[in-house]
Amino acid sequence: MPFSTDTKWPQGLLDIFENHRNQKYKPLEYLYFGPHIKLLNYAIVDDSFTFFITPQVTYDESAGDYIPGPFATFLAVMNQEHKPVLFVEIKGDGWVNSAYCRQNADTQMRRRFNELLFQCPIPRLYGLSLLGTSLRIYCTDQATRLITPHFVRNPGVDTLPSNFLQGQWDLDILSPDGLMKMQEIIGYIKAEVEAPSSGV
Repeated sequence: MPFSTDTKWPQGLLDIFENHRNQKYKPLEYLYFGPHIKLLNYAIVDDSFTFFITPQVTYDESAGDYIPGPFATFLAVMNQEHKPVLFVEIKGDGWVNSAYCRQNADTQMRRRFNELLFQCPIPRLYGLSLLGTSLRIYCTDQATRLITPHFVRNPGVDTLPSNFLQGQWDLDILSPDGLMKMQEIIGYIKAEVEAPSSGV
């Protein structure tokens, strides 16, 4: 059954996530890279050569070098011309329970738009922030360059309140609702890339 008409994620994909959750002695960011790459391959790459998935490393202009380490690495879905049409930040499950981690995840997503939007060949760029399988969807368009969800400032003076951005990653990507949101996003990307005016 093709992804666009699925009513649930394939059991084999769910098994991959479950088996990876049960592994020990590895940082959870690394654990989730493989399963999420498989999910993206199933959802957008399939058997075509229109898209491919590649890890990206952040370039720090002030240092004049690439930032090493897992927190500077994210996934991008590229078209054949090596232009980003979607990007994904992957963190461990524990990030969703910490106000500071949620703030860092939000900050990193907004920085990615600054890095990638000017390269995006379609009108709207989506970013997926995944804390384990908890999903928050970000989006901006070429015309306004405004990112949704809107930025929330730290309401505290020195410390974050424990409920800062709580509930913002409340969609499980592996749930039926998560599947429907992914179908909507991937459907948009494919339609734009295939449109004659996209220049892709």
